[in-house]
Amino acid sequence: MTTQQFPATLTVERVQEHFVDGLNVFVSGGAGQPDALINVIEQAALTSRLRIIDDSLPTMTQLNPNQFSSGALLNTGFFVGGYRDYYAQGKVEFVPAFHSARFRAIDEEYDINIALLKLSEPDARGYCSAGLHADYSQIMLGNADLIIAEINPSMPYIEDGLKIPVANIAYCVTSDAPLIEYSVAPASQTDITIASFISDLVEDGDCLQLGIGTLPVSILESLSNKKDLGIHTGLLTEAVMPLVEAGVVNGSKKNIDTGKIVTGIAAGTTEFYRWCATCPDIRLKPVNYTHNGGVLASIDRLVGINTTLEIDLFGQINSETIKGKQIGGVGGLVDFLRGARTSKGGRSIIALHSTARKGSISKIVPLLRDGPVTVMRDDTDYVVTEFGVARLSNLSLEKRAEALIGIAHPDFQASLTSEWQVLLSKS
Repeated sequence: MTTQQFPATLTVERVQEHFVDGLNVFVSGGAGQPDALINVIEQAALTSRLRIIDDSLPTMTQLNPNQFSSGALLNTGFFVGGYRDYYAQGKVEFVPAFHSARFRAIDEEYDINIALLKLSEPDARGYCSAGLHADYSQIMLGNADLIIAEINPSMPYIEDGLKIPVANIAYCVTSDAPLIEYSVAPASQTDITIASFISDLVEDGDCLQLGIGTLPVSILESLSNKKDLGIHTGLLTEAVMPLVEAGVVNGSKKNIDTGKIVTGIAAGTTEFYRWCATCPDIRLKPVNYTHNGGVLASIDRLVGINTTLEIDLFGQINSETIKGKQIGGVGGLVDFLRGARTSKGGRSIIALHSTARKGSISKIVPLLRDGPVTVMRDDTDYVVTEFGVARLSNLSLEKRAEALIGIAHPDFQASLTSEWQVLLSKS
């Protein structure tokens, strides 16, 4: 396609014309974060009162509200570390919400005026692909007053994903900058041990969801001896590549989306992005599908595997704060936990290291006191640390505490037992 067939170029003057007081501006994240667009907007030196709807992928991307306008307010469901200073300055509006609920609000309540996306080059039919980051919905795009795109040849064209007609794009910039990459820290021995326990809970033919971080990568690496696994997840990483190539992940037993690897986001290295472009089994879907409770419940043998920060002896889970300080959001944890538990033959697995700060703090505590309850005790199923597996479902209050103490670090088991007895005496 020739450059004459591209939308009009976004200029500083057009930014100043359209980005006026009171608008809601949605910004795609992950590999879809349109940095070339953001640079043009920053050059406009706006003072407009804008609400920037953040769709960043924690540990991979984040936004600076000042790049959009000195009057911008960043609206986010993920409180990444870089947002703490902006929050102290009154420039962040943090919205605690399940991922499914947040994206329903973006569709139905926020009245998105401008959507900023990074897209592939258009195909011969005049469609651009949203490529690797398609968890926003067609509804939101259809309702937006303006779609502005960074068109980048590095963004792979995913055939089975979200496509946007060039005719629907008001303005664009072109860029050949490499896509943002996603990486995690090398696995520790603790990660590898936890992954081995979780591998024992995964059966041939299961459909898996995994969250963000180092541990999910270790878990995938531990599954090479399994057969006929499926994937339905919010985030797909390159740890899945060898499993697909070996035929371990083939989706053949999935009762919906049979044979397909379903995800909302793909994040990894440039090599992984190229692989995604050539893998015919990848299906990119929006949050209102990947995290939809009805869809998840309909997937047989869905196994949701997620990590957390802290759990108490009642089974209550905190995945958002450390010592009262906000460090993250709920994300899709509860969506997938409940979806897996309502799935026929499904299971929910919560994994965590038993300690923090070089073993000085137990992450299994008597009672959550400084943080919110992200997951209610009634929702918690399997819990795994490097010391074993505790299944809380259908256990009495006392047996749940006993099971959790059994997978706590041995250095803290005696104190947890005594503190539990104190809690019981007060109940």
